[in-house]
Amino acid sequence: MNSEFLQDKEIIVASNRGPVLFKRDGKGRIELIRGAGGIVGSMIPFLEKTNGTWYSSAIGECDHKMNDKYNSKVPIPLENPEYYLRFIKTDDEIFNRFNGKFANPLLWFIHHSMWNPPYSPCADEELHQAWDSYLHVNTKFAEAILEDINSTDKTPIVMLQDYHIYLTPKIIRKQKPGVLMGHFVHIPFPPPEIFQQLPNHMQTEILDGMLANDVLGFHIPRYMNNFFQTIRQILPIALVDEVVGDILYNGHVCHVRTYPISVDVETLHKRAKSENVIAKEAEVDEMIGDCMLIYRTDRADLSKNIIRGFRAYDMFLEKYPEWRGKVKFVATLMPTRQDIKIYREYTDKIKDIVKEINEKYGTPDWEPVKYICRGDYDLVIALLKKYDVLMVNPILDGMNIVAKEGSIVNDNNGALILSTGAGCYEELKGGAICINPYDLRQTAEAIDLALSMDEETKSCKIQIAREAVYKNDLNKWVTDQLKDIEAVMYERQELKSGKTEEARFELN
Repeated sequence: MNSEFLQDKEIIVASNRGPVLFKRDGKGRIELIRGAGGIVGSMIPFLEKTNGTWYSSAIGECDHKMNDKYNSKVPIPLENPEYYLRFIKTDDEIFNRFNGKFANPLLWFIHHSMWNPPYSPCADEELHQAWDSYLHVNTKFAEAILEDINSTDKTPIVMLQDYHIYLTPKIIRKQKPGVLMGHFVHIPFPPPEIFQQLPNHMQTEILDGMLANDVLGFHIPRYMNNFFQTIRQILPIALVDEVVGDILYNGHVCHVRTYPISVDVETLHKRAKSENVIAKEAEVDEMIGDCMLIYRTDRADLSKNIIRGFRAYDMFLEKYPEWRGKVKFVATLMPTRQDIKIYREYTDKIKDIVKEINEKYGTPDWEPVKYICRGDYDLVIALLKKYDVLMVNPILDGMNIVAKEGSIVNDNNGALILSTGAGCYEELKGGAICINPYDLRQTAEAIDLALSMDEETKSCKIQIAREAVYKNDLNKWVTDQLKDIEAVMYERQELKSGKTEEARFELN
């Protein structure tokens, strides 16, 4: 990370889900809880080093209360702050339409190519009203960020995160044409025929917003290429240079790049050696006893393929009865988006299959599956240190940080079962047993192979995975984005000398 470049910069990060949330404990006191998801783990180390400000949606009365108490700049931690948090407050009904009707049930499904076209989506009146709420919340984010931009003496760098705030960049750019702004998309970007399931004006306005950024980042080339193809079909007036990765649109150049997101290796190692994690390891030892440990940790998201993972484990126990009583599948799963019916139903089905497996195979001395539903990152790290098999089998993922975290901290020569749908597949496939996420039999066989693999082979594979993570760690993910933002500054200096964007831009 270029500390000299950052000296006179004001770092602004924005995402719908924040790095922490505030809730009341059993005694009614407000407590701080670390947020879930890849964005949180990826951006917190960077903000801690830069003392930046994170903008996110207020969820619940405690977030509102803390925002008011600290005049819209909540210190994190509350004492000896390393960065600050500003909550964006929105009327409940508008937020529910924005988040629960548009961003998550529609945009998220389209990005993951998970709609069922004969039946859904349907752009009815309710969906169009939800779009209005999406625009409203994006406008609220932009207005709050513009306040920060206008009040700082430093040069602001705005780093927007993910699909909830696609419209925000254009609103900011209209008010502050010269602001330095990047946007990273943490989920896959779909091919054009899938993106075009959105109503026409929504397609155009979302792409307009994305192209208002100076730098637009995706995890891997496949997602970036889908974006280029989508631009060519929907915005034919845009000039696309796929070789360089630049798009000229409405007189503005957006630099489209890939940045494979990763983990902060140094911080992760320190956390793994902490007293809290070591204490949790004793809890893990008691939990698994003499069994070998199969582990997974996810948000209970539909794309994570959790139910197929358990069905494959069921098949494994049926097909390889010699493993019964000798293995334990531990899953730490955090419910997510429980305000949306399909997610609540999915969480219920997860609980049902866990109960089914335990009733089918369990004995008084052996519980085949241990399902833990609570946010406990120290416990997650302890389990990652001790797994014999780590299951990462998403249908489709932006990246998947868990596979990288596990490869770094595991002390047990553990084996990684990795879906070809994971964004990290291209990086980690040499260090994993790779599976088709839809193939239960192949996954069951992979579990047996992982448990039976000799120590030398496992050691070789985990070393391959670790080297891939070291090569592309979190520091590189952030640094590469900042380098490209810095390059934009130099380009603008050239433009001041009279060179136009059109003259600079080269077409294939």
